[in-house]
Amino acid sequence: MAALTMASARGRWWLRAAFGLGVVLLVAQFVAAVPVVRSWLEQHSGTRNALQDAVYLLAAALVWARAVLVREDRGAWLLMAGGLSFYAAGTVYWIAVVVHQDPVPYPSAADLMWLAYYPFAYTAVYLLLRARQSRISLSTWLDGLIAASCAAAFAAVVFLTGVTADSVGAGLSMLVSVAYPVSDIVLAGVLLGSWALSNWRLERVWTLLLTGMGINTVANALRMLETNSGVYIPSGWTDVLWTVALAVIVLAAWQTPQPSAERRPARALVGMVLPAALAYASMLLLLSDNWRAHPLPLASSVLAATAITGAIVRMLLTVRTVEKLSDARRQARTDDLTGLPNRRRFLEILSRSLSESDPPAPLAVAIVDLDRFKEINDSFGHHLGDRLLRMVAKRLSEAIGGEGVLARLGGDEFGVIMPDADPVRAQKIAVGLLTALRRPFDLDQIALHVDASIGVAVHPDHGGDHSVLLRQADNAMYVAKNDHRGVALATGAADDVAGRQRLTTLEELRVGLDRGELTLHYQPQMHVASGTVTGVEALVRWDHPRRGLVFPDVFLPLAEHAGLMGRLTLQVLDIALAQCRDWRAAGLELVVAVNLSASNLQDTTLPGHVADALSRYDVPPAALHLEVTEEILMRDAARATAVLGELREMGVRLAVDDYGTGYSSLAYLHALPVDDLKLDRAFVTHCDTDPRSAAIVKSTVELAHNLGMRMIAEGVESEDALCRLRDWDCDLVQGYHLSRPLPADRFTAWLAERHIFAQVPSEIDT
Repeated sequence: MAALTMASARGRWWLRAAFGLGVVLLVAQFVAAVPVVRSWLEQHSGTRNALQDAVYLLAAALVWARAVLVREDRGAWLLMAGGLSFYAAGTVYWIAVVVHQDPVPYPSAADLMWLAYYPFAYTAVYLLLRARQSRISLSTWLDGLIAASCAAAFAAVVFLTGVTADSVGAGLSMLVSVAYPVSDIVLAGVLLGSWALSNWRLERVWTLLLTGMGINTVANALRMLETNSGVYIPSGWTDVLWTVALAVIVLAAWQTPQPSAERRPARALVGMVLPAALAYASMLLLLSDNWRAHPLPLASSVLAATAITGAIVRMLLTVRTVEKLSDARRQARTDDLTGLPNRRRFLEILSRSLSESDPPAPLAVAIVDLDRFKEINDSFGHHLGDRLLRMVAKRLSEAIGGEGVLARLGGDEFGVIMPDADPVRAQKIAVGLLTALRRPFDLDQIALHVDASIGVAVHPDHGGDHSVLLRQADNAMYVAKNDHRGVALATGAADDVAGRQRLTTLEELRVGLDRGELTLHYQPQMHVASGTVTGVEALVRWDHPRRGLVFPDVFLPLAEHAGLMGRLTLQVLDIALAQCRDWRAAGLELVVAVNLSASNLQDTTLPGHVADALSRYDVPPAALHLEVTEEILMRDAARATAVLGELREMGVRLAVDDYGTGYSSLAYLHALPVDDLKLDRAFVTHCDTDPRSAAIVKSTVELAHNLGMRMIAEGVESEDALCRLRDWDCDLVQGYHLSRPLPADRFTAWLAERHIFAQVPSEIDT
C-alpha cells in the first residue's frame, strides 16, 4: 500500500501514518494465520478481535480520506467508502455484541450491515465505468452480458449448490440466507461484466478495484464452503484473503487517476478471445451437469445459457461487422463514379505485380489524361462531366480487354497496368486506347470529341518500383500533351528532371499570377496599302524574378493543363486594354489584338468579362481584336460560335489565328462570326522563294476577300515577301521585317522614330 499520491504528497503526516499502520496490520494478519500464532490468539481473543476490527475500520477510513481529499471520481469513492463503512460496522458489531449472545441470533443487525455493502459497491463500480466509458457499442454490451452471465453462473454453483428450502429457514432468516449468495453472485457478474464493458481496460485504478472486490467475493465463497463443511478456522487464511481484498481496494483508491487520453482498451485480440473463452466455459458448465454429484443449480443453468446465447448473437454481429468491413475495404479501393479500382487499389496491384516479378519481367504502366476535360466540366456542368467519365471508363475498359488493369486515379486521369508488355507492345496498346477515345461521345444530343495524352513507362527499363514508374509515366504524359503527340514513352532520368522543372514552373506561375508578374510585348501590324501601323498584337511574357523573361511556350501549356488559362487571359486583357487607354490618351489610336485560347471560348462568361474590361478602361470595342485558333473545331464548335457571336455583337473584331495549320474548313469559315484570317508564318515566310507557299498565300488572300474578310499575314521577314503580299492585295502584315515584339515604352519610341503611325482610316475597318 505504498502508492500515496496527490493529496498524500502534500505533507499530511496523519495520512502517511495511517498507511504505515495499514502495512503493519496487513503483515500482522499474515502472521496471525500461522498456526502457532493463531493458537496464541485463540487464547487472547481480545487481541484477535481488535486486529480484525482495526483492519476493517482503517480500510474504510482511508477510502473516506481519498474521497474527501481527491476530486477525481469522488462520487464513486464516497459510495465505496460508505459500503466499506457498513462492512466494518457489521464486523465491529458482530465481534462486540453478537458473538457474546447465547444463542447467537440469526439474522442480526450485523448481517444487515454486511449486506448493505453490496448496493454501495455495485453503484460505485457503475460510476467508475460511466466515467471511463460514456458510449458503449452493442458488441461491448454483449461482451458485458457474456462476462456477467458466465461469472454469475459459476458463482451460483459455489453459493447455491446444496442450498435447499430447509437450509435457509423461513421468514427473515430465509431472506438473509438467500441475500448473501445472490449478492455475491450479482457482484461476481457486475465485476466481470464491468471489465468487459470497459473494453477489457487495464487501467491501474480499474484493475486493482475489480481485483480487490473479486478477492473479497472469493473469500466469501471460501468462508461459506468452510462453514458448510465445518472446517472454518477464525484468523485463518480466509480472513487473510479478506484483509488482502481490503488492502487492494484501498490501493486502487489511492492510485493517481490516469488521464482520459491515456486510457486505452485492451488489444483487439483480447476483446475477441475473452468473450469466446467465457462462452466456452459456460458451455462446459452446462455439460458438467451430466457427471456432477449434485444437479446444477437452476440459476447457474439459466445464467450459463444466457452467456452462450449472448455469444451466439455476438458472433452473428461479428460476422455482420466483418461483412461491413469487407464492403468498406472494397469501397475504399473502388472509384465510386466509374466502379473502377481507385488509386489505392491501383498502387496495391502495381506493387504486388512488381514484387512477384523475379527475375524482373516486362511490365508497363500508362497514365491517361483527358485533354481539356475541365472546360467540358465547367461549360456543361459536373453532371454531364461525370457521365462522360463513366463513358470514358467503359470505352477504355473495352479497349484494354484482358490485356491489363484499368483504374481511375482521380479527376480525369486514368492508370493502366499492362503485364508482360515491352515498350513496343505497351505503345501499341496505348495507341489503341487513344483511337478508342477519339470516337465522338454522344451526350444529350451533343457529340463531344475527347482527346487524351498518354504517357508510358516500362519496368525495369524506366524504374524498379511503383513510385518511379508512375513518375516516369506522368512525365511522359506531359511530354505527349505539350508536343501534341498523343502517346509518349518515358526516357528515364531526363523525364524526372523535366517533371520537377514542370511542377516547379507551375507553382511559380500560380504565385506569379497572384503577384502580377505577367507583362506584354507588342508587335506592330502594318496596313499594307498605306504603309502605316494601325495596330499591335499583344504577346504575353512572364517576368520571372529569378529566371528573367520567360516566353509563352514554356508556361502557356502548363496553364492550359492546370486550368489557369481563364485567369491568365483576363490578366492579359486587363494589361492590354490599360496600355491601349494610355496610347489613346497620347493620341495613338492603335488597335490591340489579344489571343484567346480555345478553352476561353468554352467559357460563356467571357463576353461579360470583356465588356466589363472595356468599360473600366474606357476603350471602344472596335479598338480590341481577339484572335482564336482553328483548334476550336476540336471542341464544342456550337458553344464557341455562340461566345464569338456575343463578342462580335459588342463591336469587337475577331480573327482566326494560325490559319492553315489546323483543321481548315470552308464550312466553319462560313459559319463562324469572324472578320479576319491570319495566315500562319509557315506559308508567309517563304512566299517570295517557294512557289507552293506563294500559291497558298495568294489563294488564301483571294478566299478571305471573297468571304468578306481581311487577310493578315504574319511572319513577314523580308522586303521581297512584303512586296509580294502588296501585289496580292494582302490587308495587314506583321513580322520581324517590321519589328520584333517590344515592351510598351520601347514600342512607343519605335513608332516615334519611324513616323509610320497614322490614325486608322475608315476604309481599313471595313
